[in-house]
Amino acid sequence: MYRDKRVAVIIAAGGAGLRMGAELPKQFMRIGGLPVLTRTAEAFENNASVDDIYVVAEPARAADCRAILCASIAKLRGVCAGGATRQASVFAGLSALPAAVDLVLVHDAVRPFVSQGCIDRVLRCAAERGAAAAAVPAKDTIKTVRDGVFTETLDRSALYMMQTPQAFLRPLLCAAHAAAAKAGFTGTDDAVLLERIGEKVYLTEGDYDNIKLTTPEDAAAARAIAARADGAEGGLRVGSGCDAHRFCAGRDLILGGVRIPHDRGLLGRSDADALTHALIDALLGAAALGDIGGMFPDTDARYEGISSLLLLTEAFAAVRSRGYALINADATILAERPKLAPYIGTMRERLARAMGTAPERISIKATTTEGLGFAGREEGVAAQATVLLFRE
Repeated sequence: MYRDKRVAVIIAAGGAGLRMGAELPKQFMRIGGLPVLTRTAEAFENNASVDDIYVVAEPARAADCRAILCASIAKLRGVCAGGATRQASVFAGLSALPAAVDLVLVHDAVRPFVSQGCIDRVLRCAAERGAAAAAVPAKDTIKTVRDGVFTETLDRSALYMMQTPQAFLRPLLCAAHAAAAKAGFTGTDDAVLLERIGEKVYLTEGDYDNIKLTTPEDAAAARAIAARADGAEGGLRVGSGCDAHRFCAGRDLILGGVRIPHDRGLLGRSDADALTHALIDALLGAAALGDIGGMFPDTDARYEGISSLLLLTEAFAAVRSRGYALINADATILAERPKLAPYIGTMRERLARAMGTAPERISIKATTTEGLGFAGREEGVAAQATVLLFRE
């Protein structure tokens, strides 16, 4: 509630995001480990004045929106099927609001970094004056062009770049949408609908971080904003892992998923692939997901003799579910014999395939210990790995 007025936000999430060039619509992309839509909804979930959240989505994506939001957004009241245009979608959301709603916010799903201050400012202004919209001053010189020739330089001091949220007393927004529908008029935002029926929309201060994700360049900027906003939860994560197994007769020697000709193999519950185990531990460590023993306990019969590449695939899926992607991995194998250089290329390919990444992201080296230690005495093989992850 805001001054005894019930407040609802309509989040317009029906865009296809064609200019982004991604496989999924941009509202479902992950930024800093979270779907864009989740980040956007959380901003209003965390605002004390907002009572209800309604999402308007493409009908085929409505179930996806519910699945993304239902676990974390307690204020979610509905996911509505949108129309052919953004304006039609907002009107569909407006029609779904209960009669008790007095103040309506409209916000783009693909503006995930709206601040609490920005939300508060538009709400306060709309409650007092009827209609408000966030905007920021234009930073660049703006010119008009005709036939490829600049024809006029506009006064930058009077130019603002419009943002959302925009906020309205409900009767005003309903009247503006009804008039636009009757006239067949389509506007680029809700503010222009009020302007055309003679209502004033008041400027409130926006935020330059409140960017709208439209192109791949916007996604890169969004990741930088998310890393800064999320602090320790954003940015880069480093993990290290090590593993060692003793030699024993009667087993194949498997390293990096490759069978290496040798007179002995490594002893272990699985295939005892020390290199892959070290890589798994590094990945889990970087994502704060524990270690290989916790995820794949050696007391579980399911892992008897299992290929460690299967364990790597599962571990990497867990890392990805936390929103992390691999930048690179670097590993070293410690073994006196056999000579491993001929097999390193294949190891890189198989480890990369297990993680769904490129071999170029994985480096593997092999070295001896000059006869020192258990590896030097040919009692077993050890491996060390370091990985660098980033949060998408």
